[in-house]
Order: sequence, then structure tokens, then C-alpha cells
Amino acid sequence: MKLPTQSELLNLWLQKYHNTTAEEIASTYPEEITKSSDWFKLFPCTQEQSDEWKKEAKQLLNKKYKISKKMIESGWWSIELNCTPYIIE
Repeated sequence: MKLPTQSELLNLWLQKYHNTTAEEIASTYPEEITKSSDWFKLFPCTQEQSDEWKKEAKQLLNKKYKISKKMIESGWWSIELNCTPYIIE
């Protein structure tokens, strides 16, 4: 079974809200920033945008990668920890 890459999930919100990609960020910013989650703060999203990303990411996993909704929900915590955008208050 083929699974999405972290970059593919990150790019869902990076391209839509910031017109960039994870690859562009990795090539533009210093490695000490891109190897941690600190760079997320440079590209924040609103709660509504984050909620929309969550919905789109789950649809991608279900439709493109044929992962059941039950499996998505059981492993969602891992995706959320690694890919959810930084939310501005």
C-alpha cells in the first residue's frame, strides 16, 4: 500500500494559504529551522484554515490512498502532530 509523504500533506496548506511548498521552504531556510517545527510559525493559519486542511487531508487519504475512515481516525494523532499548521489566535 502506497502512503502519502509528509510533504504531500504539508503542501495541502502551504500551497493553498502561502503559495509555497515544503521543498521550497527546505531549500530557502537554514537547516536548523527546517529540521525542527519552528518553521511552522513562519507560515501560520487560522483555525478555520486548519480545520479545512484537516478535512482535505482526510479526503486525500480516503480517496487517493484508499485508507478507510476508521484507519484514518485511529492514526490521525500522528499526522496531526507532524503536519498540522501553526494556528494564529
